[in-house]
Formats: sequence, C-alpha cells, structure tokens
Amino acid sequence: MIRKLKYFLLFVLIIIVALGGYFLSLDSEFSVSRERQINAPADLIYLQIADLKNWDRWAPWKEKDSTIKFEYPGSTNKEGDYFRFTDIDGQRKKITNLTLAPDTLVVQSLSSNDEIHEYRWQITPTEKGVKVKWTISGALPFMKRFFADQINDMLGPDMVRGLELIDKSVHHDMAKHETIILKPVDLSPTYYLYKTASCKIDSLGKYMDKLLPEVIIYAIKNKVEMNGKPFVVYNKWDEANNSVIFSAAVPTKEKVETNTGDILTGQTSGGHYLKVKYQGDYKYLREAWDNAYNYIKSKDFMIVDTSREPFEIYAVGHTKSLNPADWITYIYIPTIEVKPETMDIQ
Repeated sequence: MIRKLKYFLLFVLIIIVALGGYFLSLDSEFSVSRERQINAPADLIYLQIADLKNWDRWAPWKEKDSTIKFEYPGSTNKEGDYFRFTDIDGQRKKITNLTLAPDTLVVQSLSSNDEIHEYRWQITPTEKGVKVKWTISGALPFMKRFFADQINDMLGPDMVRGLELIDKSVHHDMAKHETIILKPVDLSPTYYLYKTASCKIDSLGKYMDKLLPEVIIYAIKNKVEMNGKPFVVYNKWDEANNSVIFSAAVPTKEKVETNTGDILTGQTSGGHYLKVKYQGDYKYLREAWDNAYNYIKSKDFMIVDTSREPFEIYAVGHTKSLNPADWITYIYIPTIEVKPETMDIQ
C-alpha cells in the first residue's frame, strides 16, 4: 500500500513538473505586425495616425459598429493626448499618444481593463511611396497564454483593414479641390521668359513638368530677377484635334535679351481678365477652367476676348506642400466688358 502511494505521489510530482515546464514555456508577451504600401506623402499618413481625431474616419472598429463614439476631452495631436470609447463588446478603452516623431514614428498605448497594449507605427519612405508598419504588442495574462498562437489571426484582419482605411482616408484628403470665381481684374503688361511646346492635351502635364524647370533654371543661371510666380500661357487649345500649344514662363522685372534659341522673351498683353482661384490637384484643373468659362457664358456683362491668350499662375505647388489639396493656381481668362444696350422708349 505504501509502495503504491509512493508511486502515485511520484506520478503526481512528475505531472506537476511537466505542467510547470509547459506553463513556463508559454509566451508571456505577444507581437503582431501588418504593413501596407501607401502612395501618399509621409506627413499626411503621419497626421492620420498621430492626430487622434482622424481615427474617427478610419478605425476598423467603427466600421464594424457605427454606434461607437470616440470621446475627445481636449487636444488630439500632442504627446499625452488621448480619446476613449466603448467597443462592440462593451469594454471601455483608451488610446493615448506616447511618442510622436513627425512623419516617421508614432507610439501609442491601448488600455482596457487591466491590460495595456502598445501600438507602434513606423512610416518609411520607399521608391514606390511610403511603407506603413503597424505593430501591436503587450504582455499576456496567464490564462490568455494558452491562446497565444491565435492572437495573430485575431488581430491581423482588423489591422489590415485599418491600414486600408488609412490609405483611403489619405487619398480622400488629397483629392479635395474647389474653384472660386473672383472679381474681374485689370492687369498691366508684364515681360517674361518662356519656352514654347506643342503636345497632346492628355500629355500636357508631363510637358509642363519638363519645360517650367528649364525656364526657371535658365533665369537663375543667368541671374535674371524674377517678378512673381511661374505661369503657363495657352497659345492655342484645339479640343477637336486633342492638341495644345503652350508657353512655360517666368515673369521678369524688365525685358531680357536671351542667349539661347529656345528660351525667348515675351510680354503679356495686359487688360481685363476674369480671375479664378483653384485649390487642389492639377488633374482636376480642367474642371476649374470649365467652371470659369461657364461662368462667363452665364453673364451678360462680359464675353471672352479671343484676341488675347489665357494663362494660369502657380502660386503654391509641390515645392511648398506635398499635399495636392494645398496647391493653389490662379486662372486668368481675357474678357471684354459688354455694356447693356439702352432701350428706346417710343
């Protein structure tokens, strides 16, 4: 009997040791990562994550349950700022900015009950855009260690969807554009350096990107004092044949004698113009021109002056901001004032 008891106790001890070894072998921490390539400026992606008010637009939990409300007690874009919400399971959660390194790194914490997880966002420029890597890590409570292998599958889908929604949100912001019709203005003639080219309308952007820097570099190398922002004069626009002749130009304070055959000196005609402000990506610029011409057609006090050439000035471009929604272009369409005819009273 005593011998059987000894064997039983020995067996129990072996089981305890084996279980203890198994428990010790379980991971006490976890780390899950997902990444996505986003074709957008790093600063815009950073703001989507670091400015907590933007989470209301892309957090994957809100897509699952639109009734979730984010509570912002104060500012949202500094270290220490936070927001709270109640998730779909009724758990109260809090996300806090811990470390903010503009355009490169965001570290945050997600606290829920007695658990705290770290959110780490690494933003890395690449040849194809920006790589965004989202890592969630933290300690595992004892009972949850048995399910450590499942955490990757549990968190992964929401992380992938969150990165997709960040991509969508950033591109939504980049696509914002508006046209504002300003009052007609009278302009004085202005000298300018220019280079002319002809191309298909759908290739205009590519040719402009080539010609404008050439004229600017010529002015700088030859110490020509520029008198404003670069602009493009539309010499001929042929919609029927999908062709355009244009001149890429920079204004100068005086007439400049050039020393090359392809960069010349010109002078704007001056006179009466409809001025239009367009803010947004250049790919929507045609829409602004259409709006401007439709505005003129709708008015009985002005008509387009076809004897003079329209032009556009690039007040804010990609050298000032990588976000196309910040770019500002002014459109000038030459017009003639039409005086209303007086009626003879019999």
